[in-house]
Amino acid sequence: MRAVQLAEFGVQNITVGELTDPAPAAGEVLIATEAATINPADAAVVGGAAAPGFPPGFQPPYTPGWDLAGRVVAAGEGASSSLTGQRVVGFSSWFDAAHGTQASLVALPVANIAVVGEGLRSSQLTTVGLNGLTAWRAVDEAGLVPGEVLVVAGAAGSVGGFALQLAVSRGIRVIAAVSERDRETVLSLGASDVVAREDGPLGVCVRKVLPDGADVLIDTASIAAPALAAIRDGGRYVTTTVAPGPERGITIAGIHGVPDAPALAMLAGMAAAGTLHTPVAREFDVSEARAAYEEFGARPHYGRIVLTF
Repeated sequence: MRAVQLAEFGVQNITVGELTDPAPAAGEVLIATEAATINPADAAVVGGAAAPGFPPGFQPPYTPGWDLAGRVVAAGEGASSSLTGQRVVGFSSWFDAAHGTQASLVALPVANIAVVGEGLRSSQLTTVGLNGLTAWRAVDEAGLVPGEVLVVAGAAGSVGGFALQLAVSRGIRVIAAVSERDRETVLSLGASDVVAREDGPLGVCVRKVLPDGADVLIDTASIAAPALAAIRDGGRYVTTTVAPGPERGITIAGIHGVPDAPALAMLAGMAAAGTLHTPVAREFDVSEARAAYEEFGARPHYGRIVLTF
């Protein structure tokens, strides 16, 4: 199989090599990858920023990748043979699996995949893995109920954009905190209001819209403590990055994406139905993996950089 390989940290050290084909273990399926997203977590692995969090025993070369879309080509013991030939979207917890999804063949537990239809391109489907599951968990953790108002900081990003859309689909009013250049984008995704970071501190801007503050804020932009000023007393703050200390009775929760096959199926279904937008900024053949990572780090993108196989 072909796989992205990293023998030493640094984008300049990315190669694509031929490795022995994996075999699915008990409870796993083997997937022929059609597309795999490059996420910020992958860039942190490649650049070495994630290295302090590597579990003991992790040794190079590393293959990055948290999510994929492809087709099942074999089933391990205990996995239904009916899955063979099925098109799937999958998620891999990289720090647990010790191998990534940026490879032409990937073995994943059945609990980490969802069978999907043929309607959506694989490059779009792969974006619902890490990003979609993180947003799904953030919205669940927020405990939103109709009548509450949510602020999503970073609502034009891949996780924030999904969180915005998922909350709107549940009948929640969402205020998007973004750069001015992203105003029309987040309004098209369902935001009721926009507060632009160019207009001043987040708390001041939100309270011009909601004098008492928002019920909940989901922070995907690493704003941390300053974001709490946008939340009412006794409100809730959910972050996908660094959590600040609590104040004014605000509940603080830090989350990350975890395997969740039913959620993956729901996300893929929404994407196929057009109710969850899955933008792709650019596709690269896996043979151009180094160039893809260089493009990822060169500038902000609306949508994901995706490797295709």
